[in-house]
Amino acid sequence: MTKKEAISIISRCSSLYESNLCGRQLVFVYRDNANRLRFVEVTFRANNFMHFTGMDTAKDMKAKEFYRSAIDKRLKESDIVFRADHTAELKLHILPNIMNIAYSARMIGDYTGPHIELYTEKVTGTTTACLGLIKNGCEYIPNTILKEDIRDLTPKPPGKIFAILRKQISQSMYSEITYQSKGLKITRSSFPTELHTKLDIF
Repeated sequence: MTKKEAISIISRCSSLYESNLCGRQLVFVYRDNANRLRFVEVTFRANNFMHFTGMDTAKDMKAKEFYRSAIDKRLKESDIVFRADHTAELKLHILPNIMNIAYSARMIGDYTGPHIELYTEKVTGTTTACLGLIKNGCEYIPNTILKEDIRDLTPKPPGKIFAILRKQISQSMYSEITYQSKGLKITRSSFPTELHTKLDIF
């Protein structure tokens, strides 16, 4: 992959991130392998985007500046550096998939994968691309993406997501469903009781 190709992917995906995730919270609602109702709430901010790309910067560019340069189509080849471990190329191949995680995630679970050098706590995604999550205070934030089958990274079986909700960080209530299982009629009782005070969709 050339730097020109990388910048093209990064710029396109930064627009998707702005449209779908930046400044928003998602809640992934699922049943764990003991059939218990669970949820994970994730916050996405401007400074998270650079981590998804796996890129280093040549001029010690800050994460927010990197994202803004990508959005404004100002990112230059001289601004970016490929890491020697080739993780950037792997991440960029699946970056468009991750930008649509609000619609595409189907499974979630605790990270127990083989990469001992990788620190992440939970993963959500599909059989081809996953988003890693870590706890930051009382919320989860994204910290990496993986070109992996989620079933190889979590205890078997991973939790099956049946609904994904989205809201602006500034809003207190979820009023948008971005995904729900086919044929499933969702009611307030479908959700964990801890979420009921945050639901404005019924």
